[in-house]
Amino acid sequence: MLAGTMAGHFLGVGFDALVLGTHGIWAPLACSVLLEALVGARYGAARVGHPLTPVQRGRLSVFYSLALAAVSLPLAVWLTAAKLSRDQLPGMSVSSHDVVLWGAIGLAGLVVYTAARYGLMALFSPAARPA
Repeated sequence: MLAGTMAGHFLGVGFDALVLGTHGIWAPLACSVLLEALVGARYGAARVGHPLTPVQRGRLSVFYSLALAAVSLPLAVWLTAAKLSRDQLPGMSVSSHDVVLWGAIGLAGLVVYTAARYGLMALFSPAARPA
């Protein structure tokens, strides 16, 4: 699924720049979740020998999101802190309200991303073979 994440980001960045002519985050995120779900559904079914059950899809989607957050969150905090320390005027500070607000937005985004991956994994699951 990590390969799907990376390939999706690259495809999304290319699509965003070449077709849409922008440099946003939405096309890479959409391509990433599509490829993650495709790889997760197909590879998961191949590993267990049958299409993933709803519980297995949910567990895989949640654990993968938590793993991505564990890697991405420290990097995002570090990059944001570096940017703030470079761009901020002396005497300015970030309020705790801002930190809580951005944390809530990030958590809501993670939940939506996880749910989207779960739904797409159900869509991309191979058909069950008759016994």
